[in-house]
Amino acid sequence: MSDIDFDLTQDERKVLELLGKLHVSQNKNINEATIRKKLPSKYHGNLYETIKSLHSKGLLRYYRSQNYCLTDEGKKIAEKLAAELFKKTYGDLRILLVL
Repeated sequence: MSDIDFDLTQDERKVLELLGKLHVSQNKNINEATIRKKLPSKYHGNLYETIKSLHSKGLLRYYRSQNYCLTDEGKKIAEKLAAELFKKTYGDLRILLVL
């Protein structure tokens, strides 16, 4: 993984986490309205700038008008962030299931 992962802002991380949870890839695209609907409202104000920033870093690609998909590197980072979020959220549940 490159060090672009560590240069992400909180808004970019949140968008990539969402795209990782939704399993967006090069072949499965997502509309900007869907991203806005699934994100918490505090991230809505800067969503367009966040998308432009992710595009300029080479993690997000324009698919069609207001449709986006992830590049290969973007997909790897998004899946990694989604897995970390899943572990953080449901990490203690594993202990309960073992008992």
